[in-house]
Amino acid sequence: MSSPANPDAAREIERLQEVVDQFRDKSESRPDTLYPAHADALLRLGSLLGESGDVAAALGAVTEGVHILRVLSEVEPDNFSIQLASALNALSNRQSDAGAAEESAATAAEAVALSRAAMESKPDQARFVLVSSLINLAGKYMRDGDAESCLNQLAEAAEVFKGGGEAGIPFLGPMVEALHRAAMAFAEVGLWGEAVDTRRLMIGLFPDGPPAAMVQLLSLTLQQASLAMAGEGRVDVALQCADESVELARLLFDKDSDEYKLVLAQALGNQGGRRHQAGNTQAALEVVLESVNLFHQVVHADPSAAVPSLILTLGTMSSILTELGMKDQAAVVDEQKANLQKTMELLVDGKG
Repeated sequence: MSSPANPDAAREIERLQEVVDQFRDKSESRPDTLYPAHADALLRLGSLLGESGDVAAALGAVTEGVHILRVLSEVEPDNFSIQLASALNALSNRQSDAGAAEESAATAAEAVALSRAAMESKPDQARFVLVSSLINLAGKYMRDGDAESCLNQLAEAAEVFKGGGEAGIPFLGPMVEALHRAAMAFAEVGLWGEAVDTRRLMIGLFPDGPPAAMVQLLSLTLQQASLAMAGEGRVDVALQCADESVELARLLFDKDSDEYKLVLAQALGNQGGRRHQAGNTQAALEVVLESVNLFHQVVHADPSAAVPSLILTLGTMSSILTELGMKDQAAVVDEQKANLQKTMELLVDGKG
């Protein structure tokens, strides 16, 4: 067995093992009797063993706990089905740790089915077990490359979570974190539609209005999606994403112009590029000029963040000016761009 780095965890594992052994002795003397506390101790033990890195022992403990709860649930489903669903969710994770992917997915699906059924009679008790189970199952679909099923599970989890009202406040942080990780995972594999939809699910968790950071994340993801769609030649979709990104950035800017000036400048720069790509050259020039003006207002305060985006936007401006026959102005912009690139190189060399 691996030894937990935390002495408190090691002592708790030892204590729980003693409790489990005592219950096993009781079960031997009274084989027809099952104890819910026995299952609870096994599940807690399995969790700590998993955290300590003892995968096999963790799986064994949780499997034994699930067996006890399954039998109890068959006798008293109203009292134990929700606990069984929660235990199955834990077992799914232990199976995943052990490399049993198919078993893990099947166990996670059973946890979802049980907790979903329990919502009809005991929604308050079952709600957040169902949310956790849905998120867990979504992760399985993500690892299998089934993006549609993953997003469907996440969407259901968000709806069930919102139905809990104020009772969900203690779980809001983990819920946001789960959706954030999913959005990042979608983005990493280039599933930008799914990444954007997951960001929207995050925002939807806040009925009184999302925090500015959530809005900024959606705006940024829309920008990234816009660039990706542009690279694929999907100009209309790219422009839609760029336009929405700017709308969100303006909302942030209107609330705090100093804090979100750079955010708006970057969104406008991207929008200008997409309008230019779509052939709307004059409209592209208007937003690029606004973008460059905002960049100049913040570039001295945070050059490492502002200058790379400003360089890209100046490149877009030069291309637009050239297309409009304004070659002298384009040459001036190209000179500014070259000077900024030299400055960035000096900054990078200085840090190195």
